[in-house]
Amino acid sequence: MVPEFKKILFTTDLSKSARYAFDYAVSLAHRYGARITILHVMEEVSPAASVHLRDFLGQEKWQQLEDSHKEEARQILIGKKREAMLIREALGEFCDQAQKDLTEAEFTMDEIVVTRGNVVDEILNEAKERGCDLIVMGYHVRGRLEETFLGSTTRRVLRRSALPVMLVRLTE
Repeated sequence: MVPEFKKILFTTDLSKSARYAFDYAVSLAHRYGARITILHVMEEVSPAASVHLRDFLGQEKWQQLEDSHKEEARQILIGKKREAMLIREALGEFCDQAQKDLTEAEFTMDEIVVTRGNVVDEILNEAKERGCDLIVMGYHVRGRLEETFLGSTTRRVLRRSALPVMLVRLTE
């Protein structure tokens, strides 16, 4: 039986190179007529996520998002909800830009999910709950034995996933 992919879960750490991995998810979605769900998991320690998000969007777009949500953000009691809202909107912008740039590869977004918790657990739970057929994630090469060792999150997802996982080596 030839595998078919109808739902792809794309995970992102909001790094600048995430778009490179997303292009692979788009290519597969186009080829198989699959829908893409974008997932970002916020760990409890989130100052780094804010820095990644700012880098990911660029200072001007980040400031526009900040300004557009100032009043709403004041009304939100828990700062984490505001951050999740900004990340979700930033990922929406990311997807819109990809659709404009990749006109030759049509794809359909299922939804954008921003959740909080253990990254590996959340990736696996979301993939299962949403009935995904494939997980696409980028990975950064670290250290001297570049191809021998993957990051701990990547390694744990590979070990625990019942689904196929496509790893895309991210550029630095």
